[in-house]
Amino acid sequence: MEVGFLGLGIMGKAMSMNLLKNGFKVTVWNRTLSKCDEVVAHGASVGETPAEVVKKCNITIAILSDPAAALSVVFDKDGVLDQIGSGKGYIDMSTVDPETSCKISEAIALKGGHFLEAPVSGSKQPAETGQLVILAAGDKALYEEAVPAFDVLGKKSFFLGPVGNGAKMKLVVNMIMGSVMNAFSEGLILAERSGLNRHSLLDVLDLGGIANPMFRGKGPEMLKDNYSPAFPLKHQQKDMRLALALGDQNAVSMPVAAAANEAFKKARSMGLGDLDFSAVFETVKLLKHSS
Repeated sequence: MEVGFLGLGIMGKAMSMNLLKNGFKVTVWNRTLSKCDEVVAHGASVGETPAEVVKKCNITIAILSDPAAALSVVFDKDGVLDQIGSGKGYIDMSTVDPETSCKISEAIALKGGHFLEAPVSGSKQPAETGQLVILAAGDKALYEEAVPAFDVLGKKSFFLGPVGNGAKMKLVVNMIMGSVMNAFSEGLILAERSGLNRHSLLDVLDLGGIANPMFRGKGPEMLKDNYSPAFPLKHQQKDMRLALALGDQNAVSMPVAAAANEAFKKARSMGLGDLDFSAVFETVKLLKHSS
């Protein structure tokens, strides 16, 4: 099976490498073409433009940084729309708002192509180990055709119905994740200022009802001030913003998420946007030092 892959950031690089390791033929494109070199060394081909990739492959996957990038790859000159058509499918695994997914879906349908949104839950390590959770919505036949690739990329894929539902599910998941990370950060500081051992707190949390892989994986690194990016903070803040907009559309009051978003915005203003989203911990530490 041959697939195209657009976008070789932290996630895209790991995902395309997994496809190659599992016997898929992969043609890749990235806005900075030099980022293709490593996957090419492992057997991938390179397309000079998104259109060239779509022309060559019946199924093309994209995972891009934000709605603007997702729209650009589709609608710009030499973009996906230049070559999409009957018999070709486009799968956008980026985290975007439902409106962006619907706009892309409508444009591809007008060209006779098939569209699936399929954002993923998981960051760098799950992408590298094929343990993502795939939240697909849109063309059911394209979903079925893509299942062999999804089985390589993830531990579970869900088909959630019409276009927009995948984006909504991903925003809800990331809104919860970002809010919990802020509460976790505050808890670490509260433990320290109360005279408790922060490592003991991690041990207690790991044995209780709220034990989870995020605390287990991020906590020890946060205590070492290690924020090597698995999921960049700037993308987490973007997802909080989009989730809050979804709340506005549905008249859902979200004061906890709104407060968490402000913390991520503060972290971005401190120059932490390219670090892991757990670097929001630094905003709480800053408040401690200024008090």
